[in-house]
Order: sequence, then structure tokens, then C-alpha cells
Amino acid sequence: MNSSRIALIAAIAAAVSWTLKSVAIGTAGGLDKSPLEGPLFFAGLGTYIVASVALGVAVAGSRPGWVRAAAGVVAATLGIAVVSVVGEVVNAMQAPTPLRHWAWTEVNLWVIAAGILTLSLVVRGRANAPGSTAP
Repeated sequence: MNSSRIALIAAIAAAVSWTLKSVAIGTAGGLDKSPLEGPLFFAGLGTYIVASVALGVAVAGSRPGWVRAAAGVVAATLGIAVVSVVGEVVNAMQAPTPLRHWAWTEVNLWVIAAGILTLSLVVRGRANAPGSTAP
């Protein structure tokens, strides 16, 4: 298994985990009412970080091991920064508290999941391109 495939599988897992978290919230009737919210959030976050690291390694290609490792660390750091920035942007766009629906608190996760999944698909497509030497 190569790093671009790992990134894609982990990105899919993150999107599925965060989608299931939203379903759990919706079926429970709102935030903090389902015991599955926390575990599904952390499952999604963990797989998102795995996808970020694997994307960094995949983008580094066939460079030396230390370069791929550094790319993985940088990608994980950027991935966590993206989570923070997207979260702040979504919070700034929300309606005042009395009008806020629980789904607004989940939008940042949906945007992040869509972004990591898209990046994984692009990197995976490049890794499968003829003549590619990506790991």
C-alpha cells in the first residue's frame, strides 16, 4: 500500500466519521445528546491527521526518507492549522446564538472533510499517472 492510497482511505474514513457524527446529533435531537458524538469526532480527527501525514509523504514522492518524514510532519501541522482556521471562519459566519442550528457547528468539519478528500483524490490521481514514481 502506498501513501497516496493511505491518504485516500483515511480521508474517506474522516468524512464518514464526521458524517456519522452529524447523523448521531440529528437523530438524538441536538448537540451533546448522543454518546457517539465524542468518539466519532475523535475517530474523524485521527483519520484526518493520518490523511494529512500520508498526503505530505505522497507529495514528497521518491525523495529521501528524511524529506518524506519532514513533509509528513509539515503536512500534519498544516492540517491542524487548517482545522483551526476553518473553524474560526465558520464561527464568524454563524448567526447569533438564539438562531443558531446545531448544523452550523458541524459545517467546519464537513468543509474540512471535503477538502482533505479532494486533495487525496488529486494526489492519488497523480500517483497513478503513467510515469509517476510516487510511493
